[in-house]
Amino acid sequence: MLKYSFKAIKKKLNPMIAIGLEPELTLSMYGKEYMIIGYDGKCSFQRCGINDGSGEVYYNTLDELYNSITVDNILLKRDWGDIIGFDCDDYEWEHGV
Repeated sequence: MLKYSFKAIKKKLNPMIAIGLEPELTLSMYGKEYMIIGYDGKCSFQRCGINDGSGEVYYNTLDELYNSITVDNILLKRDWGDIIGFDCDDYEWEHGV
């Protein structure tokens, strides 16, 4: 499984956000899917699901999200190594990132 560092994710998402796109990055971990969405001036994190989705929780920056306890007691700084998959329809993920 290809893994991406948080630094690499920021390097991919920030330019898209800067030009007005709202990239949606899906993370698979702990048997659930979560999503980070980038917006101009903020980002959000949520658990995905029709019946058990959490709704978006907003943060001022990707770094603030990374360092905050969020949905399902996830702290990305602590739990990043437990992510088993990434998907972003808005960007072609390349090997070696």
